[in-house]
Amino acid sequence: MENELRAAAIRRGMSIPSLAAQIGISKKRMYSRLHGQTSFKQNEILLIRDCLDLTDDEVIRIFFSNYVS
Repeated sequence: MENELRAAAIRRGMSIPSLAAQIGISKKRMYSRLHGQTSFKQNEILLIRDCLDLTDDEVIRIFFSNYVS
């Protein structure tokens, strides 16, 4: 997930810390979620989708690829 999300952010000209600020969470919390220590909340995923203008397929690939095969 981390690489996919990082790549999507870079394609849109954003860093992970700036994305965290955009969705209203701390940089520490964002990295905790990226490294799988905690899960993204549904509202955070929706905010990230909107900030990065992700398609539904991208959202599934980034956030749910471990759950959907």
